[in-house]
Amino acid sequence: MNEKSIDELMKENARLRGDLLTISSRITHDLRTPLGGILNNAEMLKEIFTENEISSAPLDPLVNSVDEMMRLIKSTSLLAKASANPAPPEKVKMSDAVHHAWQRLERQILKRGATVEISESWPEVSGVTDWLEFIWWSFLSNALRHGGQKIELGWRQENGDRKFFVRDDGLGVPARRRAKLFQPFNQLHQPGSAHGLGLSMTRRLVELQGGRCGYEAAGGPCFYFTLPKSKT
Repeated sequence: MNEKSIDELMKENARLRGDLLTISSRITHDLRTPLGGILNNAEMLKEIFTENEISSAPLDPLVNSVDEMMRLIKSTSLLAKASANPAPPEKVKMSDAVHHAWQRLERQILKRGATVEISESWPEVSGVTDWLEFIWWSFLSNALRHGGQKIELGWRQENGDRKFFVRDDGLGVPARRRAKLFQPFNQLHQPGSAHGLGLSMTRRLVELQGGRCGYEAAGGPCFYFTLPKSKT
């Protein structure tokens, strides 16, 4: 009886995971298509305005909002797939994950006038490439939105694990808000922003790889994640 119940539960779990993937894919497609149309039309209008020497600044909030929604949809889809069907870990050059995240945010870095210092050497880790790129993107974009002008990306060995971090010279997170940093729909400084899921998604992807996330205030605001040292 118990064996049969366990077997039934496993089948039900597999079915629910499949349903989650199907729903996630459908929602992602249905949302991205109209948003893509809005973004293309907005970009086209900006070009027309520029050609006719009309300021396109009023369109910037629209373009930025659509960009945010597209990123949120992509992030949510990534997390749904990771939870429903976790990818097996592989050897990943952390330097590649860091570089790809930096490339995705290069425009924002230049716009902010921020200085980003990146460690020269990085280890090879056991993880999932797409997840690691998202984690770095999440922490770096968070520093660009809420942190100071100087941002540092680095890592160190700590208690048998590898600790990776993004530190900046900003004011940091008030002590009263730190306990909820990685909870869903917690927004650091902008109650109306669309970033309420970012850090909670980041935590989940780190945990799926056997690590943990955290925040430290000493030495400057610092978001970090750990990964177990790769077995050789």
